[in-house]
Amino acid sequence: MDITVAVRELRAAYHRRLGERDAILRKIEQTEAKLTQLQKEMEILVQVKILLQQSSHFAREQARKQIEGMVTQALQYIFGDENMEFRVEIEEVRGRAEGEFYVVSLYGGEIPVQTRPQDARGGGVVDVISLALRAALLQATRMEGPIILDEPGKHVSAEYSRNVAQFLKELSAAFGRQIILVTHNAELASMGDVSYLVELREGRSHVTPFHATMLA
Repeated sequence: MDITVAVRELRAAYHRRLGERDAILRKIEQTEAKLTQLQKEMEILVQVKILLQQSSHFAREQARKQIEGMVTQALQYIFGDENMEFRVEIEEVRGRAEGEFYVVSLYGGEIPVQTRPQDARGGGVVDVISLALRAALLQATRMEGPIILDEPGKHVSAEYSRNVAQFLKELSAAFGRQIILVTHNAELASMGDVSYLVELREGRSHVTPFHATMLA
Protein backbone atom coordinates (compact mmCIF):
# COMPACT_ATOMS: atom_id res chain seq x y z
CA MET A 1 0.00 0.00 0.00
CA ASP A 2 1.20 3.41 -0.81
CA ILE A 3 2.42 5.21 2.27
CA THR A 4 0.37 8.27 1.43
CA VAL A 5 -2.82 6.24 1.20
CA ALA A 6 -2.01 4.52 4.46
CA VAL A 7 -1.47 7.83 6.22
CA ARG A 8 -4.75 9.17 4.83
CA GLU A 9 -6.67 6.12 6.07
CA LEU A 10 -5.04 6.35 9.47
CA ARG A 11 -5.92 10.04 9.69
CA ALA A 12 -9.51 9.28 8.71
CA ALA A 13 -9.68 6.53 11.31
CA TYR A 14 -8.22 8.92 13.89
CA HIS A 15 -10.79 11.61 13.16
CA ARG A 16 -13.57 9.01 13.19
CA ARG A 17 -12.48 7.77 16.60
CA LEU A 18 -12.07 11.36 17.75
CA GLY A 19 -15.67 12.06 16.71
CA GLU A 20 -16.85 8.97 18.52
CA ARG A 21 -14.97 10.05 21.65
CA ASP A 22 -16.50 13.52 21.50
CA ALA A 23 -19.97 11.99 21.09
CA ILE A 24 -19.40 9.77 24.12
CA LEU A 25 -18.13 12.74 26.14
CA ARG A 26 -21.22 14.74 25.20
CA LYS A 27 -23.39 11.80 26.17
CA ILE A 28 -21.60 11.53 29.52
CA GLU A 29 -22.00 15.26 30.07
CA GLN A 30 -25.73 15.08 29.28
CA THR A 31 -26.15 12.06 31.55
CA GLU A 32 -24.31 13.77 34.39
CA ALA A 33 -26.48 16.87 33.96
CA LYS A 34 -29.62 14.75 33.99
CA LEU A 35 -28.35 12.87 37.05
CA THR A 36 -27.67 16.17 38.83
CA GLN A 37 -31.18 17.35 37.96
CA LEU A 38 -32.71 14.10 39.20
CA GLN A 39 -30.74 14.36 42.44
CA LYS A 40 -32.08 17.89 42.96
CA GLU A 41 -35.64 16.72 42.25
CA MET A 42 -35.14 13.80 44.64
CA GLU A 43 -33.95 16.18 47.37
CA ILE A 44 -37.06 18.31 46.78
CA LEU A 45 -39.31 15.23 46.91
CA VAL A 46 -37.67 14.13 50.17
CA GLN A 47 -38.29 17.59 51.63
CA VAL A 48 -41.90 17.52 50.38
CA LYS A 49 -42.38 14.05 51.89
CA ILE A 50 -41.03 15.27 55.25
CA LEU A 51 -43.28 18.35 55.07
CA LEU A 52 -46.35 16.24 54.25
CA GLN A 53 -45.54 13.83 57.08
CA GLN A 54 -45.20 16.72 59.51
CA SER A 55 -48.40 18.32 58.22
CA SER A 56 -50.21 14.99 58.43
CA HIS A 57 -48.95 14.44 61.97
CA PHE A 58 -50.02 17.95 62.99
CA ALA A 59 -53.47 17.57 61.40
CA ARG A 60 -53.89 14.15 62.98
CA GLU A 61 -52.96 15.51 66.41
CA GLN A 62 -55.36 18.41 66.01
CA ALA A 63 -58.16 16.04 64.94
CA ARG A 64 -57.32 13.67 67.80
CA LYS A 65 -57.49 16.46 70.39
CA GLN A 66 -60.72 17.80 68.90
CA ILE A 67 -62.38 14.38 68.92
CA GLU A 68 -61.10 13.60 72.44
CA GLY A 69 -62.45 16.91 73.71
CA MET A 70 -65.86 16.56 72.09
CA VAL A 71 -66.44 12.95 73.15
CA THR A 72 -65.16 13.70 76.66
CA GLN A 73 -67.66 16.56 76.97
CA ALA A 74 -70.46 14.24 75.80
CA LEU A 75 -69.52 11.56 78.35
CA GLN A 76 -69.22 14.06 81.20
CA TYR A 77 -72.48 15.77 80.22
CA ILE A 78 -74.58 12.62 79.91
CA PHE A 79 -73.15 10.63 82.81
CA GLY A 80 -72.51 13.65 85.03
CA ASP A 81 -68.98 12.48 85.80
CA GLU A 82 -66.39 15.22 85.37
CA ASN A 83 -63.58 12.71 85.81
CA MET A 84 -64.52 10.68 82.72
CA GLU A 85 -62.22 11.20 79.74
CA PHE A 86 -62.09 9.83 76.23
CA ARG A 87 -58.64 9.12 74.82
CA VAL A 88 -57.45 8.19 71.36
CA GLU A 89 -54.06 6.48 71.00
CA ILE A 90 -52.66 6.44 67.46
CA GLU A 91 -49.73 4.34 66.27
CA GLU A 92 -48.17 3.54 62.93
CA VAL A 93 -48.78 -0.05 61.83
CA ARG A 94 -47.22 -1.09 58.52
CA GLY A 95 -47.18 2.51 57.34
CA ARG A 96 -50.80 3.14 58.34
CA ALA A 97 -52.11 5.11 61.28
CA GLU A 98 -54.36 3.01 63.49
CA GLY A 99 -56.20 4.30 66.53
CA GLU A 100 -57.47 2.71 69.72
CA PHE A 101 -60.19 4.26 71.86
CA TYR A 102 -60.14 4.29 75.64
CA VAL A 103 -62.26 5.63 78.49
CA VAL A 104 -60.56 6.89 81.63
CA SER A 105 -62.53 7.13 84.86
CA LEU A 106 -61.86 7.10 88.59
CA TYR A 107 -64.82 4.78 89.31
CA GLY A 108 -65.17 6.37 92.74
CA GLY A 109 -61.50 5.95 93.62
CA GLU A 110 -58.43 8.11 93.24
CA ILE A 111 -56.48 6.15 90.65
CA PRO A 112 -57.54 6.66 87.00
CA VAL A 113 -58.60 3.43 85.32
CA GLN A 114 -58.27 3.17 81.55
CA THR A 115 -60.51 0.67 79.77
CA ARG A 116 -61.86 0.04 76.31
CA PRO A 117 -65.30 1.64 75.75
CA GLN A 118 -67.10 -1.72 75.68
CA ASP A 119 -65.68 -2.51 79.12
CA ALA A 120 -66.64 0.84 80.66
CA ARG A 121 -70.07 0.83 82.33
CA GLY A 122 -71.62 -1.44 79.72
CA GLY A 123 -73.03 -0.54 76.35
CA GLY A 124 -74.26 2.90 77.34
CA VAL A 125 -70.78 4.37 77.10
CA VAL A 126 -70.31 2.84 73.65
CA ASP A 127 -73.59 4.43 72.50
CA VAL A 128 -72.57 7.89 73.72
CA ILE A 129 -69.08 7.60 72.21
CA SER A 130 -70.55 6.46 68.90
CA LEU A 131 -73.00 9.36 68.94
CA ALA A 132 -70.34 11.96 69.75
CA LEU A 133 -67.88 10.50 67.23
CA ARG A 134 -70.41 10.74 64.41
CA ALA A 135 -71.13 14.35 65.29
CA ALA A 136 -67.41 15.17 65.53
CA LEU A 137 -66.61 13.53 62.20
CA LEU A 138 -69.50 15.33 60.48
CA GLN A 139 -68.16 18.64 61.74
CA ALA A 140 -64.55 17.77 60.88
CA THR A 141 -65.44 16.79 57.30
CA ARG A 142 -67.75 19.80 56.97
CA MET A 143 -70.44 17.63 55.43
CA GLU A 144 -73.75 19.42 55.19
CA GLY A 145 -77.19 18.07 55.94
CA PRO A 146 -79.04 16.68 58.93
CA ILE A 147 -77.77 14.08 61.37
CA ILE A 148 -79.86 10.93 61.00
CA LEU A 149 -79.78 8.57 63.98
CA ASP A 150 -81.27 5.13 64.56
CA GLU A 151 -81.93 4.37 68.22
CA PRO A 152 -79.29 6.71 69.72
CA GLY A 153 -78.46 5.85 73.30
CA LYS A 154 -80.34 2.56 73.04
CA HIS A 155 -78.22 0.95 75.76
CA VAL A 156 -77.86 4.02 77.97
CA SER A 157 -79.50 3.49 81.36
CA ALA A 158 -82.96 5.04 81.79
CA GLU A 159 -81.63 7.48 84.41
CA TYR A 160 -79.46 9.11 81.74
CA SER A 161 -82.04 9.16 78.92
CA ARG A 162 -83.05 12.76 79.59
CA ASN A 163 -79.37 13.79 79.49
CA VAL A 164 -79.01 12.11 76.10
CA ALA A 165 -82.08 13.97 74.84
CA GLN A 166 -80.80 17.29 76.16
CA PHE A 167 -77.35 16.59 74.68
CA LEU A 168 -78.88 16.01 71.24
CA LYS A 169 -80.92 19.19 71.52
CA GLU A 170 -77.86 21.25 72.45
CA LEU A 171 -75.81 19.52 69.74
CA SER A 172 -78.41 20.54 67.16
CA ALA A 173 -78.37 24.14 68.37
CA ALA A 174 -74.56 24.37 68.61
CA PHE A 175 -73.89 22.95 65.13
CA GLY A 176 -76.98 24.34 63.46
CA ARG A 177 -77.93 20.86 62.26
CA GLN A 178 -81.31 19.27 62.12
CA ILE A 179 -81.41 15.91 63.90
CA ILE A 180 -83.80 13.25 62.62
CA LEU A 181 -83.99 10.12 64.73
CA VAL A 182 -85.94 6.92 65.17
CA THR A 183 -86.37 5.79 68.75
CA HIS A 184 -88.40 3.68 71.14
CA ASN A 185 -87.27 5.97 73.97
CA ALA A 186 -90.12 8.24 75.05
CA GLU A 187 -87.70 10.74 76.65
CA LEU A 188 -85.91 11.26 73.35
CA ALA A 189 -89.20 11.46 71.46
CA SER A 190 -90.54 14.10 73.84
CA MET A 191 -87.53 16.39 73.22
CA GLY A 192 -88.16 16.69 69.48
CA ASP A 193 -89.63 19.84 67.98
CA VAL A 194 -91.84 17.50 65.96
CA SER A 195 -92.44 13.86 66.92
CA TYR A 196 -94.63 11.18 65.45
CA LEU A 197 -95.77 7.87 66.89
CA VAL A 198 -95.83 5.01 64.40
CA GLU A 199 -97.98 2.06 65.47
CA LEU A 200 -98.86 -1.19 63.79
CA ARG A 201 -102.58 -1.94 64.10
CA GLU A 202 -104.14 -4.92 62.44
CA GLY A 203 -101.27 -5.13 59.98
CA ARG A 204 -101.33 -1.45 59.02
CA SER A 205 -99.09 1.43 60.11
CA HIS A 206 -100.76 4.36 61.83
CA VAL A 207 -98.87 7.64 62.22
CA THR A 208 -100.04 10.17 64.79
CA PRO A 209 -98.36 13.19 66.42
CA PHE A 210 -96.48 12.22 69.58
CA HIS A 211 -97.09 14.26 72.71
CA ALA A 212 -95.20 14.28 75.99
CA THR A 213 -98.48 13.40 77.73
CA MET A 214 -98.14 9.93 76.21
CA LEU A 215 -95.27 9.34 78.65
CA ALA A 216 -97.77 8.88 81.44
